[in-house]
Parts: sequence; C-alpha cells; structure tokens
Amino acid sequence: MEKLAKRFSSIMDLEIEELLSFREAFTPDGLPIVGFLPDFRNYFCLTGMSGSAVSLCPGLGRIAAQWLLSSEPPTDTSKFEVSRFVPLHCNKHYLCQRAAEVAGSGFNSLDPLYQWSTARNLRTSPLYFQFKEAGAVFGEAMGFEQALYFATDKSLPSVEIGINYPVGKPKWFPFVASEYNACRERVAVMDMSAHSKFEIVGRDEKVVNYLQRLCSASVDRPVGTTVFTGMQNARGGYVADCTLSRFAPFQYLLAAPSSQQTRLFLWLKQHIEPTEVISVHDVTSKYTTLNVLGPTSRLLLQELTDQPLDSQSFPAFRCKELNIGCASSLKAVSVTHCGELGWTLYIPNEFALHVFQELMRLGKSYDVQLSGAYAFNCLRIEKFFVRWGVDINSSATPNECGRLFRVNLNKDFIGKKALLMERECGVRRRFVQLLLKDHDINNDPWPQGNEPIYRNGQFCGLTTSAAYAFTLGCQVCLGHVSVDGCKSLREADSFIQNVNFVYEVEIAGKRFEVQLNLHSPKLPMVSSEHPQHYRPTQ
Repeated sequence: MEKLAKRFSSIMDLEIEELLSFREAFTPDGLPIVGFLPDFRNYFCLTGMSGSAVSLCPGLGRIAAQWLLSSEPPTDTSKFEVSRFVPLHCNKHYLCQRAAEVAGSGFNSLDPLYQWSTARNLRTSPLYFQFKEAGAVFGEAMGFEQALYFATDKSLPSVEIGINYPVGKPKWFPFVASEYNACRERVAVMDMSAHSKFEIVGRDEKVVNYLQRLCSASVDRPVGTTVFTGMQNARGGYVADCTLSRFAPFQYLLAAPSSQQTRLFLWLKQHIEPTEVISVHDVTSKYTTLNVLGPTSRLLLQELTDQPLDSQSFPAFRCKELNIGCASSLKAVSVTHCGELGWTLYIPNEFALHVFQELMRLGKSYDVQLSGAYAFNCLRIEKFFVRWGVDINSSATPNECGRLFRVNLNKDFIGKKALLMERECGVRRRFVQLLLKDHDINNDPWPQGNEPIYRNGQFCGLTTSAAYAFTLGCQVCLGHVSVDGCKSLREADSFIQNVNFVYEVEIAGKRFEVQLNLHSPKLPMVSSEHPQHYRPTQ
C-alpha cells in the first residue's frame, strides 16, 4: 500500500468498504481452463483464472452457459481448453515452479513473444547441446525447447531470450536476416522436433475410409504421397491443419503444430468406430525432425544418399524412406511448411546426431547455416502460409481463408454440410495479407498480432500474426477482415478489394496504411546451383 500511495496519493483518502481474500488457481500459461474434460463424460470446467477472475468471469460465464445449452462453444475456445496441455503440465514440481512465475507476472505488460523462464529444459531434442553450442536462443513450445534464432555474435550477451521490443528493430534482427537469406539463397537446417507427430495404422481399407471421414482433402492417394489437409468440426472450422504422408497402403504419418499434441490425439482416437481396427500412436518424442531447406538442399542431401532426389524421382509432396549417411530408414517428406524447396526428415532419435553431423560436415561446401523459428515465421508469413492456433482455429473455415482448393467436396467428411451451407449463404469475413506502407523498421512500433484493422477509418478486423518480409522489404501482417454482412466468395472478394477502400493497421496507437492481398505476391525463384557458381535473384 505504501508503494501504491506514492504513485496515487489520493488513494489514502479512500475508505475500504470491503476486503475480499480468496484462493486463486493458476495455470502454466496464465490462461483459464474452460470446457469439457476429454477423459470424463459430462464434466465441465471453468477454473484457473490466474488472478484475472473479476475481468474474465462475465465473458467466460456467458460462453460456458451457451456451451452447456448447445453442447458447442459459441466461439473459438482452443486457447482455453484443457486439451492444450500435455502430461508434463500436471507434474506437481513443474506446477509449483511455473505457477509462482505466472502469479508474479499478472500485472506485467508481457510482450507477445515473452518466454517463461521457470520449469525449462524439460523436453529437448538429441541435438539440443549442438544447437546451444552454435548460439541457439531457445523458446518453449509445449515444454519442448526449440531454437528461435542463433546469436552468432558472442559480443552481444544482452540479447534477451525470446523477447521482442515494441519500437524499432529487435536485437535479434540481423541474426534472423542471415538465417532467412540462408533459407532463400543457400541451404539451412532447422530442428522442428517440437511438432506433433502421429502414426496411424490399420489392417485394411478401413483406415483410409476413417481418414477420408476426418479430412476435408482426399487422402486416398498412392503410397508415397503427402497431402496438406484440414480436419473440420461440425461447423466447418479447423480442428487441425496438417500434413498426411502415406508410407504404406495402411500406414500414414501425420504432422501438425506442437500445440496440437493432445487435442489432435484425442480427436483421432474419439472418431475411431467400434468396427474399425485402427491404431493411433503419438510418436512426437520418437523422431528428431530436421527441416533441410533452400535452393541447394537437394544437392546437399544427394551427397548423403544413393537414392535419387531429382525433381522427377522425388518431386514436391512426396514421401519415402531414405538412408542418410550410415543411418537407415529415415522418413523423408518433400515439404518444408514454408514454401521453400527442401525436405523434412523424420529421424529415429538414435540416428539424429549422426545425420546432423553429416549434414553439417558436407554442408560446409554449400555454406549451410542453422536457422530458427523466427526465420521460419518470416518465410511462411511472406508466402501467406497459415498456422493453426495463430491464424486459423476452430471458428475459421476454408471458405473464409481461401483454402477451398484443399477441400474435396466430392466425398463425405465432418463439416462438409456446414461448408456447403456457408458457400450458399455467404461468408462474414475473409483472411487477407497486409503489406505495411511507410513503416520505418528502425523507429516505428512493430506489429505482433491482434492489432486492429481499419477500412476507411472503421474497424473491420484484427491481425493474427506478423513478420518482416525480407524479400518484399516490408512488414507483413495476416488477419481477418469483415465483409459487411454475408456475401458469396466472389462478392466478398470484390467488396474488400474496392479501390475506394483505404485499409490501415493500428500499431501501438499509430496507424499505417496497408496494401491488402488475397494472394501473396510472387517472389523471385532462386537457382539451385552449387554456391561456387550461385548468383541470387534480386
């Protein structure tokens, strides 16, 4: 009270009419827990307010009431559901450490990229120490340590872990720029082991029918094919946005964002019918996942395997088992999740160190570079690639997001009726890319996501994520904008692209005019020649 009185002297003249003292529940991420428990029938939770009960309870109480009455939440609640956690979040020692930090941060203004410092180094890939030695600055994803960027300049010890700055370039900017250039111009290696991974195995065609029922894209493709697909709920919203790779007639490997590990596993298990003999295995901790990407990634990997990797033998969206170096039966998928040429390698943990060392040894002649999550984010946002849990969620549909090209309406799947009805009745919003104009990256505030979007001065939506686009040379935001009532897709697109509309994004109270895109601008292609003869496209 004494410290408070120094800042607000008039508070000492107020009378205390009522003093409330009550217990509070804190969660590992500081967000409340709302919804049905997946392991118990008809057990609903509304708890874990983490010191914000007074401000949160009215809104959450309304959501809970509507949810209980209709059996469906009225809006996206994925950030609040208990299925966002993994078993380690139930560990008592973990909770004691993390809860103390969460409680202490309740009145702090946390940066969107803030990283918790307690209960860390729990889940690490076999390459953790190699990456740490290379200067990796780690962040946490579902308890998993993942490299955010590599602080190669050891003379800058003040580079804070995972923290951005509201105004001007963050201190990690030159590191991320270097990693981005490696991905676009040479070859880079990323550790993406934190991503959720599931093996789905059956005895017969029932496993294919099961996945066809869950996925909005057709996954009944030949063995050796990889498919980008959504899994929709009954309202057509995204339960998951993932890749499915068919390695055998009745065996698939599913990869999804790290935040999906529990919720997607439960979704997959819950939809197996009694007559279907299907196994779903969470293999997230079984494989070390390396993303080898860039124009010379094919040349580097070809030196490590006898199997051909040319564009005819191993084109994009394909999967095979490869021998890399002396390691056998690695799962390779020709998808990088950010639009660059390359392969994602799913490596049994016992082979991870060998494969990594071989990549770095032979990669010296290709000027290989380690890269982190921040550079990956720049690549995907520049190319208009969405991320589940950030840009899309259970309330966003393929119609709104312009991703109907990934939906096969010639088969039945969960959410098909809702998508067809939405096409007939129209959409209320569209997912767009926004390129900031006249933004000074050295002196202006940087977008982080959740900034308001204005159309001719009127609020029309929010950004979802943002990054600096090094090739385009500007800040880029992704976000949703309203279309003024329900409109068909063609009408909606025509409406939001009206030449008389001026769009702005407000960042820290300052508005910036933006260029609105429904499709990412074409980026220059980069040659895949050997670095000795390479000339990057400007």
